[in-house]
Amino acid sequence: MKKASRRSSIGLKDRSNSVGNFRTRFSLQSFVKRVDKLTENQKNAIERMGFGNLLRIPYQMLNKNLLVELMERWSCNKHAFLLVPGDITMTLMDVALILGLRVTGDPVILREDQPFSDLEREYGVVVWNRKITIASIEERLDTLDEIVNDDFIRSFLLFIFGTLLFPNSNGKVDSRYLSLLQRLDKVCHFAWGAAVLEEIINWLCKRKEMNVQYVGGCLIFLQIWSYEHIDIARPGLLGCQFPRVCQWENSRSHHRQWFITKFKELEKNQITWKLQLTSEESKMDAIKQLLEEQSYGKEVPVPRHNVLIHKEDNVRARLQIMDQWIAEMENDSKMNMVREVHVTQDACSEQSRTAQNVPVMLTDKADILPTSHNVSEGERGHTDHPWTSRESSTFIIISDDDGEDDLGIKDHILQEPNAKLKEEIDDLRKENKLLKTQLLSSSKFEEENAKLRKEVENLRRENQLLVSSSNNLVYRLERLILDDDVNATEEQNSASPVNEDFVA
Repeated sequence: MKKASRRSSIGLKDRSNSVGNFRTRFSLQSFVKRVDKLTENQKNAIERMGFGNLLRIPYQMLNKNLLVELMERWSCNKHAFLLVPGDITMTLMDVALILGLRVTGDPVILREDQPFSDLEREYGVVVWNRKITIASIEERLDTLDEIVNDDFIRSFLLFIFGTLLFPNSNGKVDSRYLSLLQRLDKVCHFAWGAAVLEEIINWLCKRKEMNVQYVGGCLIFLQIWSYEHIDIARPGLLGCQFPRVCQWENSRSHHRQWFITKFKELEKNQITWKLQLTSEESKMDAIKQLLEEQSYGKEVPVPRHNVLIHKEDNVRARLQIMDQWIAEMENDSKMNMVREVHVTQDACSEQSRTAQNVPVMLTDKADILPTSHNVSEGERGHTDHPWTSRESSTFIIISDDDGEDDLGIKDHILQEPNAKLKEEIDDLRKENKLLKTQLLSSSKFEEENAKLRKEVENLRRENQLLVSSSNNLVYRLERLILDDDVNATEEQNSASPVNEDFVA
């Protein structure tokens, strides 16, 4: 499939080099530790939302060497793993069995034209950066402690999204998930499992095509899927449990070369092409709902996860977002002009990156979205295939030309505020220049003051010398005067006897 030349900004490397390993923000350990802190009432509240099966997941180490070799065999065109005995793909039934999540129902869609809500503002989100850090969510949960309310439910679900189901490369959660959590009574009707499958496929394709260093998505699902379908490094079973992620022990670690050899020597009898249901599993809600859809002869679509925009609302929605964004900037500029300059520059670059890296795949006009690839009529009849869709018209196919038009519109909208910001920057530069001049003048005054102080010191020393000289002079004069007085007295005394003899 021909794709637009979009590059990821996350750990992008030379396409000619294979990524030997990967990094991830997926953290089953953090999730399990947080679950251990929950009270029974809190667990019951999460279970009512449809995520109760996830609370039973034990801690497991990720077998990275196994996952790397599995990822290397992913085909972006076929959306399947290309193994020696044949191709095998991941299905909605796999997700329902492994994670116990609902895979039918309302699609999980984060719309680019989703209005900025007060609920997002409560989480400290700003319109130009609609992200919530995992750390802030954990702090919020710590503050709530054992409280069971709507705030707890939303915060814990965001924590699940950011650490377990939809982790990404930056350790943050898209705040637009809050639009799906606005009405908590509707949360259990969404096809969260289908969104998990779509997300992991997006990351597999991104890693294969762009050699990204970070890999997101629910990696524990991918690992358990491998245990279930491929007999390589398969650990022991803990017993029949639902969901199946709970029934596997930790696997032994092996070197990368060991896995390379095992995958090359893989035989047909080592692959389970389709998972078989137990009688107990067929009674579970997520499985029953999927079986009902399939029994009615309905094709179960994989709903588009992440971003979806209706074509006719595309430009108008973007204009509304830009108007709201500019209004927020103007309000902030009244509070802190310098802060607005930096934030707006970051926001402009973020908007540009968003236009270039929209999760809906940009394609040529003749191509279609990667998750709804071309299949033959025979393949369309396969009810267990996860990539068929009943409403292909619901999805937008954006061409490169459309992206350039949108960028042009955004550029035109930003021209006026950018001009104002440039004027403010010029004013700041002038003030800065004036302050530098004053600072230089101050330095010159200090130098002159230092010179004057030296001159004063010199004058004081000269004065002291003069005082000392004058004292010496006075002392000598006094000695001279005293000597003159003594001489005069002696002369008088010597003259007195002569006169007495003369009288006699």
